[in-house]
Amino acid sequence: MLQETEFLKTNLSKTERIRWSSAGDPNGPVIVLFVGIHGNETAGIEAIDNIKESLKSDDWDLHGTIYAVTGNIEALKKGVRFVDVDLNRLWELFDTEQDYSRLNGPDHPSEYLESLQIKSALDTIFEHHRNEAVEFIFADLHTTSSESCAFILLNDTLSNRDIARKFPVPQILGIEENIHGTLLSYINNLGYKAIGFEAGAHMAVDSINRSEAFLWMLFHNAKVIQLDKQAINYHATQLQAHPDVPDTYYDIRYHHYIEDNTKFEMLEGFKNFDIIEKGTPLAYDHGELIKAEISGRIFMPLYQQSGNDGFMIIDTVSPFWLRLSSYLRKSFVHKLLKYLPGVSQLDNQIFEVNLRIARFLVKDIFHLFGYRVTKKDEYTLTCYRR
Repeated sequence: MLQETEFLKTNLSKTERIRWSSAGDPNGPVIVLFVGIHGNETAGIEAIDNIKESLKSDDWDLHGTIYAVTGNIEALKKGVRFVDVDLNRLWELFDTEQDYSRLNGPDHPSEYLESLQIKSALDTIFEHHRNEAVEFIFADLHTTSSESCAFILLNDTLSNRDIARKFPVPQILGIEENIHGTLLSYINNLGYKAIGFEAGAHMAVDSINRSEAFLWMLFHNAKVIQLDKQAINYHATQLQAHPDVPDTYYDIRYHHYIEDNTKFEMLEGFKNFDIIEKGTPLAYDHGELIKAEISGRIFMPLYQQSGNDGFMIIDTVSPFWLRLSSYLRKSFVHKLLKYLPGVSQLDNQIFEVNLRIARFLVKDIFHLFGYRVTKKDEYTLTCYRR
């Protein structure tokens, strides 16, 4: 039975940020769900509110606590992806020279104020459960501008893999290297498990149904509720991808970033995970025809007039690579990375790589050991341990 947490009544009763919460055993997991981070993606909101009604009407015995957190409230009111800046791209700007807190008064983007409210709500949740909860699990619900099966996005940590592989959908590794400043990366950098769920096209009814199925299975997998076998099979069937899209791990091999989305036009007809060959015409950018630089599967083709990610190309990750990376991340071998040619250790978690010296398989090697790899300049990579 849905019971609003006492701390929510006393501490957050004056904000719209927490849509609802459901309290059970305080020593169980705490699940925090984000919906509406983009204001034109409402399937997750409908799903989470349907879940709320089910928890109200049915006699559920919760072993833990669930919070539903609303994302970009102003953008949701206007039905747009964002008002000033993308709320899911600014979470790496805090405490940098680009931090919006350095701006004055009305110059603050609407989303900066939204992010401060989200951070405040999270801080309150952490503080309330810090000495009781066995773990925190975060999930961010989204939809896409193109037709798509459901899939999961995750920063490639072993703990995130443990959550994601329990769902019968494709899983995309290492999204944080191509899309910077996401809320998921912020949560992961705090040391917590976090995955993103993409349910399908923005306006598709299936996206609502899949979001609900994902949530019920997440609650069950986290042992917050107990589903029977029939319910598990039903929700798994709701989630299952198209038979031509294996529910395995993929990584991003190519990313077409666009500076001006008004000058970008994706060619019609592409759906998420469509197989493409090298040389396939894909889009026009500033009037120039863009063809696929590699073969693979098209990923998140942009069919809306906002956003800077034109499209990506993904391919499957071998089971051998996954097993090897899992072994190496738990071993002492990563301590030897500093002895590789061209590698300098900045601290216990960060390396820099001189590409004039280390020219081959640099990203592959550091990915195996669980490092996020970013480009500092033309000849330097910075590798952060996830």
